[in-house]
Amino acid sequence: MTPRALAALLPLVGLVAFLLGTLLAFAARAALFGRPHTPDIEKRQHTILAKFFQEWWIWLWGPVERLCVRLGISPDAITLASTLVAAGAAVLLGFGWLSLGGWLFLFGASFDFIDGRVARATGRVTRAGAFLDSTLDRVGELLVFGGLAVTFRGSAVLFAALAAAGASLLVSYARARGESLGADEAARVGGMQRPERIVVTGVACALSPLADAAWGAGAGRAVVGSALAALAALATATAARRTFVIYRALRRADPAVAARPPFRLADVFRLDATRRRKAAR
Repeated sequence: MTPRALAALLPLVGLVAFLLGTLLAFAARAALFGRPHTPDIEKRQHTILAKFFQEWWIWLWGPVERLCVRLGISPDAITLASTLVAAGAAVLLGFGWLSLGGWLFLFGASFDFIDGRVARATGRVTRAGAFLDSTLDRVGELLVFGGLAVTFRGSAVLFAALAAAGASLLVSYARARGESLGADEAARVGGMQRPERIVVTGVACALSPLADAAWGAGAGRAVVGSALAALAALATATAARRTFVIYRALRRADPAVAARPPFRLADVFRLDATRRRKAAR
């Protein structure tokens, strides 16, 4: 590796070392005092992204959350800021700046943990805010997948990015529609939920220079392409499973449907009515 390439990787290595250091510190804290049990995290099923790592990320962003509460920053403002950051990440990804775009996406998506917690801490939980948060989450994801589709438009990875975008929307829509119809528990099944999708996409992009350094130029793009293909497959499987489970739960909850009479050609052609008219003559 040339000295110039090594110098370019130093900030990335430093950031990764910082995150690993905070992860070890959180692990030590959890071993001594027990892992925190955030209600929103505990409601989740065990997913690909373990609850431990979600709690670590909340703990890591705790000072930012408390600062927002002290400054009186609106939860809706945090949600809007997250979407703007995701838009900036999408632009960087579209121009091929995979690492910088990936880190920016992870940074912006972290606000998704903060806005709801700030709303609860300040007593500003509203249905309007929840609607805005859910809607702009989808916007941010689509922008990022769109940026990746642009940068990979000359390869087969384009189809993986588009498939990942479509499957992610189906996962989110199935949950929203299922919950609106009363299938709350069934609507949460499946592993590839939004935090998992963020991590798979963001980390693959953010750490792509390490792959280039280890295996040569182009390896980073291959890693990102593989991550998108895996994400598309897993998100599609999650959407299919969630759809089936929700349908089955709603089907069981619906009142019994009256049994239909057996199929008869006589009913189709009204032969019985014809016979009755002839007999009446």
